Amino acid sequence: TSAAVKARADWVVTSSNALAIVKHLMARGEKILWAPDRHLGRYIQEQTGADMLLWQGECVVHDEFSAEGVRELMLKHPEAEVLVHPESPKGVVDLAHHVGSTSQLIKAARESSAPTLIVATDRGIFYKMQKAAPGKTLIAAPTLGRGGSCNVCAHCPWMAMNGLQNLCEALEQPAGHEVEVDRAIIDRARLPIERMLEFSRSQGLVARTTKD
Repeated sequence: TSAAVKARADWVVTSSNALAIVKHLMARGEKILWAPDRHLGRYIQEQTGADMLLWQGECVVHDEFSAEGVRELMLKHPEAEVLVHPESPKGVVDLAHHVGSTSQLIKAARESSAPTLIVATDRGIFYKMQKAAPGKTLIAAPTLGRGGSCNVCAHCPWMAMNGLQNLCEALEQPAGHEVEVDRAIIDRARLPIERMLEFSRSQGLVARTTKD
């Protein structure tokens, strides 16, 4: 979400700590307006029974995963376990052996006894996952391919814009890459972020800030 949206929020969450934070808010009797990912919100709601009003937004990558395609892969690879990010549609999540953030899925891949893993999240995770589970076969879960003929298109175009050349240019010429945000928005947006970080520290959670 944008800094302006965060400035209106009471809490910010990641897919790693969302479940714990919602349970905390439930214990306080809070009703939750959840934005923007409806799939993650629905998953959290199913896990907790929390009173949540879900904003109808979604991740352009995870929303594309196909439950029918995953079922077909499971039939072809009966030895496989299915790893799914909770921002995926319900039909895909319901097929999962493990549901979690990217860091949690990497941990699941490392600890799984299955020789083959069907993975439903951005394919950019595969390098780190393969390093964590070097003896296992990773299969990318299929997408609906609504944007063209590709059926394994789980690739975020926005994260793909980050590269070593861009990073080098930003370090060498920071003025040309500076993002200016209104000070009032910065001050308000910082509050829910700091609240999340403090809660995560108090609960022994790792507050991830990248690819979650």
